[in-house]
Amino acid sequence: MHVRLKNNCSTSPEVLMVVLGSIAGLSIFIGLVFWVMGAPWILPFALIETLVLVVAFIYHARAVCDFDEIILNDRHLIVRQERKGQMHEHRFNRGFFRVSMSEGMKPRVRVIESGRYLELGEWLLPQERLSLCKQLATSTAVNGECI
Repeated sequence: MHVRLKNNCSTSPEVLMVVLGSIAGLSIFIGLVFWVMGAPWILPFALIETLVLVVAFIYHARAVCDFDEIILNDRHLIVRQERKGQMHEHRFNRGFFRVSMSEGMKPRVRVIESGRYLELGEWLLPQERLSLCKQLATSTAVNGECI
């Protein structure tokens, strides 16, 4: 079993760059027009606005790239998670981990082994989380509570 879970993004990075360039270009153009008309303080504010917009777009791009990769082989359940550019790999021994749903308003799939746990499926719909939980629970010798 090999599953890759990621955030749903409706636009491509190229489209986001075109939007960013258009907004930044228009803002700087307006600042230059006001500078030529004798209001020089508009341009620095336009440049600061553009800088803040670039930071916001970079932050958004890093969040969109986050994913969970689930690999279940004969010996292990391997979960690779990328969050804000940092990769973490978690390894659980097949037959020893339990699968359940976490508590709370938005329950996630929880994998538990020897006191350590990991939660998955933050981007899935509730029925998809339940399906993932059942699929992982049936693949291990110790079934979990996917309710």
